[in-house]
Amino acid sequence: MSEGPDEPNPEDGKILSPEELDISDDDHVEQIDEGRYVVSPDVRTDSTTPSRPAPDPTPEPEPTPEPEPTLDDATVHEWLAETMDEGNSRYGFDVTAKFDGTVSQQRMVSNDIITVFESLMLWYARQVDGSTPVEEVLGILLSESNVPVRYPPESLRELVKTSGCSPDDSIAELLAAVEGEDGVQL
Repeated sequence: MSEGPDEPNPEDGKILSPEELDISDDDHVEQIDEGRYVVSPDVRTDSTTPSRPAPDPTPEPEPTPEPEPTLDDATVHEWLAETMDEGNSRYGFDVTAKFDGTVSQQRMVSNDIITVFESLMLWYARQVDGSTPVEEVLGILLSESNVPVRYPPESLRELVKTSGCSPDDSIAELLAAVEGEDGVQL
């Protein structure tokens, strides 16, 4: 069959010859290994220059580690204040105390101010002396302190009622009635 005018001619560049497939002489090609080449579409390579490895990418800076928190009195007090402030109770305490060489801690939060105060006082009295009744320890602490305590008049009325005295009895009789073993309970 003869080639017609519409049929492609193999010599017109559609089919490449082995010489045309040899890219080692091209200015845009650099051989990096046997049978391996780097082809650049824009940049001419210098085949006389030995191939260089690509530069290492710029290393990312390592983040600065967070400093270890300092554990001292100020840090502990700050943490305690923050945790107490973050709570939703209106009243509270967090106490660390030393009693005869023994360290004890107590924390209490509540919306009831009397409950918080009572809890603190009872805890403290138990720490001071475990063998004496709490009521007696609190009485001793209050009577021996330099802080004057004012009792509401209702407390005195209640004392008179529980002593068994009547309005006709004297103060001496009231004192004699409350000087029993148990002391005065207000």
